[in-house]
Amino acid sequence: MTTRSVLSIALVLLALSLAACASSSQMPPAAQQVHPDWLTGTWRGPAVQVATANEPAKEVEVWVTFSPGGSWKAMTGATGSSWFANDRVMLEGTSPRQSRPVRYTLKQRENADGSHELWGIADADFGAAAVSLKKGQ
Repeated sequence: MTTRSVLSIALVLLALSLAACASSSQMPPAAQQVHPDWLTGTWRGPAVQVATANEPAKEVEVWVTFSPGGSWKAMTGATGSSWFANDRVMLEGTSPRQSRPVRYTLKQRENADGSHELWGIADADFGAAAVSLKKGQ
């Protein structure tokens, strides 16, 4: 398979995952929002730019802090509300960059040691990025 074919497939998969995140349902009423204890705290990890043919991948360290009530704040200054549904953490809020809306869906998985990891595609300052976050100690 050529590099161009692999890149095309990757871009289609990225577009589909971003469309799925953008088309997610609206925030449920407060009574239906779930905020598990394991989510509370600061999560850190790399955000790796989805590489393109014209630009090399970039990587930056990111963090998001979740409060017990479901509010969150990112290192970029973005803030909002979060809730847990099935195996996904849903985030909605506003970015200080031109007060634009933020909506992300991060998949949660439990590791063999009982720790949790959050991962997905997010919009970074340098473009779409794959993120993998682990809770700080």
